[in-house]
Amino acid sequence: MTSASLATPPDRTRPQLGRKFTLLWSASSISAVGDGMRDSSLPLLALAISDSPSAVSVVAVAGSLPWLLMALFGGVIADRFDRRRLMWTIDFGRAAIVLGFAACVFATTPPLALLAALAFVLGCGETVFVNAATSNIPDVVRPDQLDVANGRLQGGLLVGRMIGPLVGTTLFAVAAGYPFTVDGLSFAVAAALVAGVGRSGAPAARTERRVMAEVREGVRWLYRHRQLRLVAGLSALAGGASALGITMMALLVTRTLHEPTWAYGPVLAAGVAGGTAASMVAGRLGERMGRRARITLSFALMGSALLLMGLSPSVFLVAPLFALGNFGVVIWNVQAISLRQQTVPKELLGRVNSCYLMLTRIGMLVGAGLSGWIGATVSIRTPIVISGALILAALFVIPGMGDLEPAPAPAADEQPAGQPSR
Repeated sequence: MTSASLATPPDRTRPQLGRKFTLLWSASSISAVGDGMRDSSLPLLALAISDSPSAVSVVAVAGSLPWLLMALFGGVIADRFDRRRLMWTIDFGRAAIVLGFAACVFATTPPLALLAALAFVLGCGETVFVNAATSNIPDVVRPDQLDVANGRLQGGLLVGRMIGPLVGTTLFAVAAGYPFTVDGLSFAVAAALVAGVGRSGAPAARTERRVMAEVREGVRWLYRHRQLRLVAGLSALAGGASALGITMMALLVTRTLHEPTWAYGPVLAAGVAGGTAASMVAGRLGERMGRRARITLSFALMGSALLLMGLSPSVFLVAPLFALGNFGVVIWNVQAISLRQQTVPKELLGRVNSCYLMLTRIGMLVGAGLSGWIGATVSIRTPIVISGALILAALFVIPGMGDLEPAPAPAADEQPAGQPSR
Protein backbone atom coordinates (compact mmCIF):
# COMPACT_ATOMS: atom_id res chain seq x y z
CA MET A 1 0.00 0.00 0.00
CA THR A 2 1.47 3.36 -1.00
CA SER A 3 1.61 6.48 1.11
CA ALA A 4 -0.89 8.08 -1.27
CA SER A 5 -3.44 5.36 -0.63
CA LEU A 6 -2.89 5.67 3.10
CA ALA A 7 -3.81 9.34 2.86
CA THR A 8 -7.05 8.71 0.99
CA PRO A 9 -9.42 7.86 3.90
CA PRO A 10 -8.76 11.09 5.83
CA ASP A 11 -9.49 13.07 2.66
CA ARG A 12 -12.89 11.38 2.33
CA THR A 13 -13.94 11.71 5.94
CA ARG A 14 -12.53 15.18 6.57
CA PRO A 15 -12.38 16.90 3.16
CA GLN A 16 -10.05 19.86 2.92
CA LEU A 17 -12.15 22.68 1.54
CA GLY A 18 -9.25 25.07 1.09
CA ARG A 19 -8.24 28.59 2.03
CA LYS A 20 -10.86 30.35 -0.08
CA PHE A 21 -13.72 28.47 1.53
CA THR A 22 -12.25 29.06 5.00
CA LEU A 23 -12.20 32.81 4.37
CA LEU A 24 -15.80 32.76 3.08
CA TRP A 25 -16.95 30.61 6.02
CA SER A 26 -15.24 32.94 8.49
CA ALA A 27 -16.83 35.99 6.88
CA SER A 28 -20.27 34.38 6.93
CA SER A 29 -19.98 33.28 10.57
CA ILE A 30 -18.70 36.65 11.82
CA SER A 31 -21.43 38.46 9.91
CA ALA A 32 -24.05 36.09 11.39
CA VAL A 33 -23.02 37.11 14.91
CA GLY A 34 -23.42 40.76 13.98
CA ASP A 35 -26.78 40.10 12.32
CA GLY A 36 -28.03 38.34 15.43
CA MET A 37 -27.00 41.29 17.56
CA ARG A 38 -28.77 43.76 15.31
CA ASP A 39 -31.90 41.65 14.88
CA SER A 40 -32.30 41.33 18.65
CA SER A 41 -31.53 44.99 19.34
CA LEU A 42 -33.75 46.64 16.71
CA PRO A 43 -37.02 45.46 18.33
CA LEU A 44 -35.74 46.60 21.75
CA LEU A 45 -34.88 50.01 20.34
CA ALA A 46 -38.28 50.22 18.62
CA LEU A 47 -40.02 49.51 21.94
CA ALA A 48 -37.84 52.14 23.65
CA ILE A 49 -39.05 54.68 21.10
CA SER A 50 -42.72 53.64 21.16
CA ASP A 51 -44.72 51.55 23.63
CA SER A 52 -46.94 50.24 20.83
CA PRO A 53 -46.37 46.63 19.67
CA SER A 54 -46.97 47.92 16.14
CA ALA A 55 -43.56 49.63 16.33
CA VAL A 56 -41.83 46.25 16.31
CA SER A 57 -44.12 45.08 13.51
CA VAL A 58 -43.27 48.09 11.33
CA VAL A 59 -39.54 47.38 11.61
CA ALA A 60 -40.03 43.65 10.95
CA VAL A 61 -42.15 44.28 7.86
CA ALA A 62 -39.64 46.82 6.54
CA GLY A 63 -36.90 44.20 6.83
CA SER A 64 -38.99 41.57 5.02
CA LEU A 65 -40.21 43.74 2.13
CA PRO A 66 -36.96 43.58 0.09
CA TRP A 67 -37.41 39.83 -0.36
CA LEU A 68 -40.73 40.51 -2.07
CA LEU A 69 -39.84 43.70 -3.94
CA MET A 70 -36.34 43.09 -5.27
CA ALA A 71 -35.28 39.46 -4.74
CA LEU A 72 -35.61 38.73 -8.48
CA PHE A 73 -33.57 41.81 -9.40
CA GLY A 74 -30.95 40.73 -6.87
CA GLY A 75 -30.55 37.55 -8.88
CA VAL A 76 -29.86 39.54 -12.03
CA ILE A 77 -27.21 41.58 -10.20
CA ALA A 78 -25.59 38.38 -8.87
CA ASP A 79 -25.40 36.98 -12.41
CA ARG A 80 -24.14 40.16 -14.05
CA PHE A 81 -21.18 41.00 -11.84
CA ASP A 82 -18.24 39.32 -10.16
CA ARG A 83 -19.93 37.71 -7.16
CA ARG A 84 -17.13 37.99 -4.63
CA ARG A 85 -16.53 41.64 -5.47
CA LEU A 86 -20.25 42.20 -5.13
CA MET A 87 -20.22 40.54 -1.69
CA TRP A 88 -17.41 42.60 -0.18
CA THR A 89 -18.71 45.82 -1.74
CA ILE A 90 -22.14 45.25 -0.19
CA ASP A 91 -20.62 44.42 3.19
CA PHE A 92 -18.44 47.52 3.22
CA GLY A 93 -21.53 49.56 2.36
CA ARG A 94 -23.55 47.89 5.13
CA ALA A 95 -20.69 48.52 7.57
CA ALA A 96 -20.77 52.25 6.80
CA ILE A 97 -24.56 52.41 7.11
CA VAL A 98 -24.77 50.54 10.43
CA LEU A 99 -21.84 52.43 11.96
CA GLY A 100 -23.49 55.70 10.94
CA PHE A 101 -26.72 54.52 12.55
CA ALA A 102 -24.84 53.57 15.72
CA ALA A 103 -23.39 57.09 15.90
CA CYS A 104 -26.92 58.45 15.58
CA VAL A 105 -28.14 56.22 18.42
CA PHE A 106 -25.29 57.40 20.67
CA ALA A 107 -26.08 61.04 19.87
CA THR A 108 -29.88 61.02 20.11
CA THR A 109 -33.01 58.88 20.08
CA PRO A 110 -33.65 58.06 16.40
CA PRO A 111 -37.19 58.24 14.97
CA LEU A 112 -39.01 54.99 14.26
CA ALA A 113 -38.92 55.79 10.54
CA LEU A 114 -35.11 55.65 10.64
CA LEU A 115 -35.21 52.17 12.17
CA ALA A 116 -37.58 51.02 9.43
CA ALA A 117 -35.37 52.60 6.77
CA LEU A 118 -32.29 50.84 8.20
CA ALA A 119 -34.06 47.48 8.20
CA PHE A 120 -35.23 48.01 4.61
CA VAL A 121 -31.85 49.11 3.23
CA LEU A 122 -29.99 46.28 4.96
CA GLY A 123 -32.63 43.86 3.69
CA CYS A 124 -32.03 45.06 0.13
CA GLY A 125 -28.33 44.39 0.54
CA GLU A 126 -29.05 40.99 2.03
CA THR A 127 -31.13 39.86 -0.96
CA VAL A 128 -28.18 40.44 -3.27
CA PHE A 129 -25.51 39.23 -0.83
CA VAL A 130 -27.21 35.91 0.00
CA ASN A 131 -27.76 35.26 -3.69
CA ALA A 132 -24.16 36.02 -4.63
CA ALA A 133 -22.80 33.99 -1.71
CA THR A 134 -24.87 30.89 -2.53
CA SER A 135 -24.01 31.14 -6.22
CA ASN A 136 -20.31 31.56 -5.46
CA ILE A 137 -19.73 28.32 -3.52
CA PRO A 138 -19.41 26.09 -6.66
CA ASP A 139 -16.45 28.29 -7.71
CA VAL A 140 -14.66 27.56 -4.43
CA VAL A 141 -15.11 23.82 -3.80
CA ARG A 142 -15.42 20.69 -5.94
CA PRO A 143 -18.90 19.35 -6.81
CA ASP A 144 -18.41 16.34 -4.49
CA GLN A 145 -17.66 18.74 -1.60
CA LEU A 146 -20.82 20.85 -1.88
CA ASP A 147 -22.77 19.02 0.82
CA VAL A 148 -19.88 19.36 3.28
CA ALA A 149 -19.30 23.03 2.40
CA ASN A 150 -22.97 23.97 2.61
CA GLY A 151 -23.31 22.05 5.87
CA ARG A 152 -20.44 23.96 7.45
CA LEU A 153 -21.87 27.27 6.28
CA GLN A 154 -25.23 26.37 7.79
CA GLY A 155 -23.52 25.45 11.06
CA GLY A 156 -21.65 28.74 11.20
CA LEU A 157 -24.84 30.68 10.58
CA LEU A 158 -26.70 28.79 13.31
CA VAL A 159 -24.02 29.32 15.95
CA GLY A 160 -23.61 32.95 14.97
CA ARG A 161 -27.33 33.56 15.16
CA MET A 162 -27.35 32.07 18.64
CA ILE A 163 -24.37 34.00 19.99
CA GLY A 164 -25.44 37.27 18.40
CA PRO A 165 -28.71 37.82 20.31
CA LEU A 166 -27.10 36.87 23.61
CA VAL A 167 -24.28 39.38 23.16
CA GLY A 168 -26.55 41.96 21.52
CA THR A 169 -29.12 42.11 24.29
CA THR A 170 -26.35 42.29 26.90
CA LEU A 171 -24.65 45.20 25.12
CA PHE A 172 -28.00 46.92 24.57
CA ALA A 173 -28.56 46.93 28.33
CA VAL A 174 -25.31 48.91 28.68
CA ALA A 175 -25.91 51.33 25.82
CA ALA A 176 -28.25 51.07 22.83
CA GLY A 177 -25.54 51.98 20.33
CA TYR A 178 -23.07 49.24 21.26
CA PRO A 179 -24.68 46.27 19.44
CA PHE A 180 -24.99 48.31 16.25
CA THR A 181 -21.35 49.39 16.52
CA VAL A 182 -20.21 45.78 16.79
CA ASP A 183 -22.54 44.79 13.95
CA GLY A 184 -21.00 47.45 11.70
CA LEU A 185 -17.51 46.27 12.58
CA SER A 186 -18.52 42.66 11.83
CA PHE A 187 -19.61 43.74 8.34
CA ALA A 188 -16.24 45.45 7.80
CA VAL A 189 -14.28 42.37 8.94
CA ALA A 190 -16.43 40.09 6.77
CA ALA A 191 -15.88 42.36 3.76
CA ALA A 192 -12.10 42.28 4.26
CA LEU A 193 -12.13 38.47 4.46
CA VAL A 194 -14.17 38.10 1.27
CA ALA A 195 -11.93 40.61 -0.52
CA GLY A 196 -8.98 38.40 0.42
CA VAL A 197 -10.47 35.51 -1.56
CA GLY A 198 -9.97 37.28 -4.89
CA ARG A 199 -12.15 37.37 -7.97
CA SER A 200 -14.76 34.69 -8.56
CA GLY A 201 -14.57 34.39 -12.30
CA ALA A 202 -18.33 34.93 -12.62
CA PRO A 203 -19.82 35.44 -16.08
CA ALA A 204 -19.09 38.80 -17.65
CA ALA A 205 -21.74 41.48 -17.28
CA ARG A 206 -24.35 41.54 -20.04
CA THR A 207 -25.47 45.12 -19.65
CA GLU A 208 -26.95 45.28 -23.15
CA ARG A 209 -29.85 43.07 -22.10
CA ARG A 210 -32.97 44.35 -20.37
CA VAL A 211 -33.24 43.51 -16.70
CA MET A 212 -36.76 42.13 -17.01
CA ALA A 213 -35.67 39.88 -19.87
CA GLU A 214 -33.02 38.36 -17.60
CA VAL A 215 -35.52 37.98 -14.76
CA ARG A 216 -37.92 36.14 -17.09
CA GLU A 217 -35.09 33.88 -18.27
CA GLY A 218 -34.41 32.73 -14.71
CA VAL A 219 -38.10 32.26 -13.89
CA ARG A 220 -38.67 30.34 -17.12
CA TRP A 221 -35.69 28.04 -16.53
CA LEU A 222 -36.89 27.11 -13.04
CA TYR A 223 -40.48 26.62 -14.22
CA ARG A 224 -39.41 24.26 -17.01
CA HIS A 225 -37.16 22.15 -14.79
CA ARG A 226 -39.68 19.80 -13.19
CA GLN A 227 -37.54 18.51 -10.32
CA LEU A 228 -36.20 21.86 -9.20
CA ARG A 229 -39.70 23.31 -9.56
CA LEU A 230 -40.97 20.65 -7.17
CA VAL A 231 -38.06 21.26 -4.79
CA ALA A 232 -38.87 24.98 -4.81
CA GLY A 233 -42.50 24.16 -4.02
CA LEU A 234 -41.39 21.88 -1.19
CA SER A 235 -39.19 24.67 0.16
CA ALA A 236 -42.07 27.15 0.13
CA LEU A 237 -44.25 24.58 1.92
CA ALA A 238 -41.54 23.74 4.47
CA GLY A 239 -40.77 27.41 5.10
CA GLY A 240 -44.42 28.33 5.51
CA ALA A 241 -45.24 25.34 7.70
CA SER A 242 -42.16 25.86 9.88
CA ALA A 243 -43.02 29.54 10.37
CA LEU A 244 -46.59 28.51 11.21
CA GLY A 245 -45.30 26.36 14.06
CA ILE A 246 -42.14 28.12 15.26
CA THR A 247 -43.94 31.48 15.63
CA MET A 248 -45.92 29.97 18.52
CA MET A 249 -42.94 28.29 20.21
CA ALA A 250 -42.28 31.01 22.80
CA LEU A 251 -45.96 31.10 23.73
CA LEU A 252 -46.10 27.31 23.94
CA VAL A 253 -43.28 27.30 26.49
CA THR A 254 -44.36 30.30 28.58
CA ARG A 255 -48.16 30.27 28.40
CA THR A 256 -49.31 26.75 27.57
CA LEU A 257 -46.63 24.88 29.53
CA HIS A 258 -46.43 27.66 32.16
CA GLU A 259 -42.63 27.76 32.25
CA PRO A 260 -40.65 30.91 33.16
CA THR A 261 -39.46 33.12 30.33
CA TRP A 262 -35.85 32.01 30.74
CA ALA A 263 -36.85 28.43 29.92
CA TYR A 264 -37.25 29.42 26.27
CA GLY A 265 -33.47 29.98 26.07
CA PRO A 266 -32.51 26.32 26.60
CA VAL A 267 -35.12 25.32 24.01
CA LEU A 268 -33.48 27.62 21.44
CA ALA A 269 -30.04 26.34 22.46
CA ALA A 270 -31.20 22.76 21.89
CA GLY A 271 -32.38 23.74 18.42
CA VAL A 272 -28.99 25.25 17.60
CA ALA A 273 -27.27 22.11 18.88
CA GLY A 274 -29.42 19.92 16.64
CA GLY A 275 -28.78 22.08 13.59
CA THR A 276 -25.05 22.23 14.28
CA ALA A 277 -24.91 18.43 14.57
CA ALA A 278 -26.62 18.15 11.18
CA SER A 279 -24.13 20.58 9.62
CA MET A 280 -21.28 18.33 10.76
CA VAL A 281 -22.70 15.09 9.34
CA ALA A 282 -24.29 16.42 6.12
CA GLY A 283 -21.33 15.34 4.00
CA ARG A 284 -21.19 11.84 5.50
CA LEU A 285 -24.92 11.36 4.94
CA GLY A 286 -24.30 12.19 1.30
CA GLU A 287 -21.84 9.30 1.09
CA ARG A 288 -24.29 6.78 2.58
CA MET A 289 -27.72 7.85 1.29
CA GLY A 290 -29.14 9.04 -1.98
CA ARG A 291 -30.43 12.60 -2.19
CA ARG A 292 -34.08 11.59 -2.26
CA ALA A 293 -33.55 9.47 0.88
CA ARG A 294 -31.89 12.45 2.60
CA ILE A 295 -34.78 14.74 1.68
CA THR A 296 -37.27 12.14 2.92
CA LEU A 297 -35.36 11.86 6.19
CA SER A 298 -35.30 15.63 6.66
CA PHE A 299 -39.05 16.02 6.12
CA ALA A 300 -39.82 13.07 8.38
CA LEU A 301 -37.74 14.63 11.17
CA MET A 302 -39.13 18.15 10.70
CA GLY A 303 -42.75 17.04 10.54
CA SER A 304 -42.61 14.53 13.38
CA ALA A 305 -40.79 16.96 15.68
CA LEU A 306 -43.30 19.77 15.11
CA LEU A 307 -46.31 17.47 15.48
CA LEU A 308 -45.01 16.00 18.74
CA MET A 309 -43.99 19.43 20.05
CA GLY A 310 -47.54 20.64 19.54
CA LEU A 311 -48.80 17.72 21.63
CA SER A 312 -46.00 17.73 24.21
CA PRO A 313 -46.93 18.08 27.90
CA SER A 314 -43.49 19.23 29.05
CA VAL A 315 -40.67 21.58 28.06
CA PHE A 316 -38.30 18.66 28.74
CA LEU A 317 -39.77 17.01 25.65
CA VAL A 318 -40.05 20.21 23.61
CA ALA A 319 -36.30 20.92 23.79
CA PRO A 320 -35.02 17.59 22.36
CA LEU A 321 -37.81 17.59 19.78
CA PHE A 322 -36.78 21.07 18.67
CA ALA A 323 -33.21 19.80 18.34
CA LEU A 324 -34.45 16.91 16.20
CA GLY A 325 -36.52 19.24 14.03
CA ASN A 326 -33.60 21.59 13.47
CA PHE A 327 -31.43 18.62 12.52
CA GLY A 328 -33.96 17.96 9.75
CA VAL A 329 -34.10 21.63 8.73
CA VAL A 330 -30.34 21.84 8.17
CA ILE A 331 -30.21 18.52 6.27
CA TRP A 332 -33.01 19.81 4.03
CA ASN A 333 -31.31 23.18 3.47
CA VAL A 334 -28.05 21.50 2.50
CA GLN A 335 -29.78 19.19 -0.01
CA ALA A 336 -31.78 21.99 -1.62
CA ILE A 337 -28.80 24.35 -1.91
CA SER A 338 -26.40 21.70 -3.23
CA LEU A 339 -28.95 20.47 -5.77
CA ARG A 340 -29.37 23.99 -7.18
CA GLN A 341 -25.63 24.56 -7.28
CA GLN A 342 -25.05 21.29 -9.15
CA THR A 343 -27.98 21.54 -11.55
CA VAL A 344 -28.44 25.18 -12.58
CA PRO A 345 -26.12 26.66 -15.24
CA LYS A 346 -23.54 28.95 -13.67
CA GLU A 347 -24.69 31.97 -15.65
CA LEU A 348 -28.28 31.51 -14.39
CA LEU A 349 -27.61 30.45 -10.82
CA GLY A 350 -28.21 33.88 -9.27
CA ARG A 351 -31.57 34.32 -10.95
CA VAL A 352 -32.80 30.80 -10.22
CA ASN A 353 -31.66 31.19 -6.60
CA SER A 354 -33.62 34.45 -6.38
CA CYS A 355 -36.84 32.76 -7.55
CA TYR A 356 -36.31 29.96 -5.06
CA LEU A 357 -35.56 32.28 -2.14
CA MET A 358 -38.50 34.53 -2.92
CA LEU A 359 -40.93 31.58 -2.92
CA THR A 360 -39.52 30.40 0.42
CA ARG A 361 -39.80 33.86 1.99
CA ILE A 362 -43.38 34.25 0.78
CA GLY A 363 -44.21 30.91 2.39
CA MET A 364 -42.60 32.04 5.65
CA LEU A 365 -44.51 35.34 5.68
CA VAL A 366 -47.82 33.57 5.05
CA GLY A 367 -47.06 30.95 7.72
CA ALA A 368 -46.11 33.54 10.34
CA GLY A 369 -49.24 35.57 9.61
CA LEU A 370 -51.56 32.58 9.83
CA SER A 371 -49.88 31.36 13.00
CA GLY A 372 -50.97 34.35 15.05
CA TRP A 373 -54.54 34.19 13.72
CA ILE A 374 -54.93 30.43 14.32
CA GLY A 375 -53.25 30.66 17.72
CA ALA A 376 -55.59 33.43 18.84
CA THR A 377 -58.72 31.85 17.34
CA VAL A 378 -58.21 28.20 18.31
CA SER A 379 -55.23 27.53 20.59
CA ILE A 380 -51.47 27.99 20.77
CA ARG A 381 -50.88 24.28 20.11
CA THR A 382 -53.02 24.16 16.96
CA PRO A 383 -50.69 25.91 14.46
CA ILE A 384 -47.75 23.80 15.69
CA VAL A 385 -49.69 20.55 15.15
CA ILE A 386 -50.92 21.73 11.73
CA SER A 387 -47.38 22.67 10.69
CA GLY A 388 -46.09 19.19 11.51
CA ALA A 389 -48.97 17.53 9.66
CA LEU A 390 -48.35 19.66 6.54
CA ILE A 391 -44.67 18.76 6.40
CA LEU A 392 -45.42 15.06 6.91
CA ALA A 393 -47.99 15.25 4.09
CA ALA A 394 -45.16 16.35 1.76
CA LEU A 395 -43.62 12.89 2.18
CA PHE A 396 -46.21 11.61 -0.30
CA VAL A 397 -44.86 14.00 -2.95
CA ILE A 398 -41.17 13.14 -2.66
CA PRO A 399 -41.33 9.62 -4.24
CA GLY A 400 -42.79 11.13 -7.41
CA MET A 401 -39.92 13.57 -7.89
CA GLY A 402 -37.81 11.10 -9.84
CA ASP A 403 -34.03 10.87 -9.76
CA LEU A 404 -32.67 13.77 -7.72
CA GLU A 405 -29.02 13.02 -8.39
CA PRO A 406 -28.00 16.01 -10.53
CA ALA A 407 -27.04 15.63 -14.16
CA PRO A 408 -24.56 18.06 -15.74
CA ALA A 409 -26.15 21.49 -15.95
CA PRO A 410 -27.57 22.38 -19.37
CA ALA A 411 -26.62 25.65 -20.95
CA ALA A 412 -28.81 28.67 -20.31
CA ASP A 413 -30.37 28.52 -23.76
CA GLU A 414 -31.07 24.77 -23.61
CA GLN A 415 -34.24 23.04 -22.49
CA PRO A 416 -33.69 21.17 -19.17
CA ALA A 417 -33.31 17.44 -19.77
CA GLY A 418 -36.49 15.45 -19.81
CA GLN A 419 -38.76 18.48 -20.10
CA PRO A 420 -41.32 18.96 -22.87
CA SER A 421 -40.79 21.89 -25.19
CA ARG A 422 -43.13 24.82 -24.73
